[in-house]
Amino acid sequence: MSKLTLYTPAPFRIRTIDTSTRTVSDPVSSLEGGLAPNQAGILLVDTPRSLVYRAGGSGSESVDEFDVSNPKSPTVAHLQAGKGAKLWCAALAGGFGQPAHVDQRLYCGGSDGFIYTFPLDSSGKTRKTNSAPAPYEVVEAHGRPIMDLAITSDGTHAFALIQSNDGKAAAVTKDLKPMPHPPGVHYLADRPQWNTIPSPEKITLTPDERHLIVTSFSQNKCTVIDTTTNKSYERSLAESAGWPVRVSNTTAYFLYAGQFHSVELASEEKKMGPKSGSGMVFFFAIGAGRVLFTRYDSKSMWCNLCDYDGNRESHISSEHSKNLPLEAHKDMAVGIGAIVEGG
Repeated sequence: MSKLTLYTPAPFRIRTIDTSTRTVSDPVSSLEGGLAPNQAGILLVDTPRSLVYRAGGSGSESVDEFDVSNPKSPTVAHLQAGKGAKLWCAALAGGFGQPAHVDQRLYCGGSDGFIYTFPLDSSGKTRKTNSAPAPYEVVEAHGRPIMDLAITSDGTHAFALIQSNDGKAAAVTKDLKPMPHPPGVHYLADRPQWNTIPSPEKITLTPDERHLIVTSFSQNKCTVIDTTTNKSYERSLAESAGWPVRVSNTTAYFLYAGQFHSVELASEEKKMGPKSGSGMVFFFAIGAGRVLFTRYDSKSMWCNLCDYDGNRESHISSEHSKNLPLEAHKDMAVGIGAIVEGG
């Protein structure tokens, strides 16, 4: 497929990437605002419903829901936890046949150690609600922020990553039972829980849901957790982790400062991949088996697109010139965007 859709977080914009001409379009649409100046934003896509979610990444008043069913005129709603809690991250369960009490919910990690859930409304087209979202308390968090979440495909279990300098008991399993009544009573956190690398930032579940990979942006090691045996172990990486750009059942792929690298989950075999011609990376977007990344100076931006392992790299130009004017492409300067198939 020669057309990809690129969503960028700050500000939120929609662009088309044409892989046959190696160009990125001017924005189809744009929604300004919604994040503090120091927040880059991380995007999560609910493709079947044409919804895109934006989390601030370091705690914001809301997670923003963009309805992109009409790309030329998207709309935005703001999902809030209430109680003064900020939302750090967002996750979805991707499977079918989920229990009714968790079916197709959006899960958000709160600054207060709670997981907040936002169900679809009766129309099935939005998770915007006028009522307070159902919270699940992660008691082991002791009020610390939930940094990241991974949800099983059946929506019955959450793996919460708790803010921690030393990584002790930072990863916790949460059984998402039906909420009890009265609403003020919450289920406590469930076992097991695991120690991780220090200052963990990201938790990722493999497609077969057998392993969790815990990473920190600047560390050259990760924690791998076997969800079937509950054992955990560290894996050394060939480079600092950066961000996991793809996780298969057997391998985790990373991009850091323009360097692609990977690690085998079972054997600890680590590999250096291609070094990007663009060097330092300031923004990237992932999805559809691709990674797009940029760097820039005071006036211009350089943009590259490749496979998740760093191969088949190609330079991406604008529709008007070889390089991208920074002012016209400031949405591609910071944050973590998303790519989906189709223009």
